[in-house]
Amino acid sequence: MADRIVVFGATGYTGELIASRLVAQGVRPVLAGRSEHRLAELAERLGGLEHARADALRQNTVFDLVGPEDVLISTVGPFGKWGLPAARAAVAAGCTYLDTTGEPEFMRRLFDELDEPARRSGARLIPAFAYEFAAGTLAGALALAEAGAGAVRVDVGYYAFGAGPGSLSAGTRESLVGITLGDHFAFRGGRIVRVRAAERVRSFTARGQDREAVSIGGVEHYALPEAFAALHEVNVYLGGLGPLSRALQAGSLVGSVVQRLPLARPTMRFWGERAVSLVGGPDAGTTPGMESWIAAEAFDASGSVLATVNLAGTDAYDFTASLMAWGAQRAVDGAGVLGPVTAFGLEALESGAAAAGLTRVP
Repeated sequence: MADRIVVFGATGYTGELIASRLVAQGVRPVLAGRSEHRLAELAERLGGLEHARADALRQNTVFDLVGPEDVLISTVGPFGKWGLPAARAAVAAGCTYLDTTGEPEFMRRLFDELDEPARRSGARLIPAFAYEFAAGTLAGALALAEAGAGAVRVDVGYYAFGAGPGSLSAGTRESLVGITLGDHFAFRGGRIVRVRAAERVRSFTARGQDREAVSIGGVEHYALPEAFAALHEVNVYLGGLGPLSRALQAGSLVGSVVQRLPLARPTMRFWGERAVSLVGGPDAGTTPGMESWIAAEAFDASGSVLATVNLAGTDAYDFTASLMAWGAQRAVDGAGVLGPVTAFGLEALESGAAAAGLTRVP
């Protein structure tokens, strides 16, 4: 058990859910964030918890949060803007770090830049330990384990039923702007390559129907080859867009050209973030009531499907809060930037996901 569990970004929507879930399990986390007033209010509401002011713009305040035996949970999105100080603080301290990012550029930066420093310090960094992308890593790993040694490719698809713009938190919506405009990657030919968002479209069977999805970057591209050495290709898809999937694919191609113009990307990001801020989100302390569905298929070298796994259950925010509370209280194997299967083991991860409300379905 960690000396302390620190929730950085505790006053945000996801941070409060995680802190509340930990308290419900008898843990007294340390709450951290920018606003002293909001921290004190939340700490009192959750039973008089310890709290500490920390600001990503003042990195020393983040570095002061943790020691080597602590767990640092970071929910400060968009992670491309605010996430790196917490990851660096964990490396410096040699502690365990988990975050809720869904941003491909940030994930790639952690794996490419911080893995070796984390190994040297003994730190254990587990990015995207949330619905996206821990759930897909689990589904893909289960399919690969079932498929056996002949599996060289795995495809993962995410779907959320009952979701709409108002079901997304403010932080998620702002992060989505960066995801749409940012660089993506995939694992192909046995290595990580740069690709554009929505480069590929394919269908998975979800809830008994074939539903299209578009390709995205995800932690699976790093985490599954890390756990299954025979893999040559990993594909991750986001579904639930219906006929918009093909339109998004075409728009991605056009956007990749437009963004080459001087200042195009920062300008588009600026106005995009302001546009999504006008949409309301779920109330603090609640989850939106979506149903999550993750499909995974493992293939052999000829393209034949060897195994199919479907996971379904609670909505993304509820799952994220419960899984994060579970992971923060578990020992982590190894050091460096790790996928969840490597960090916890497949059997334990499946058990943790089931306890968080996500289980295998036919």
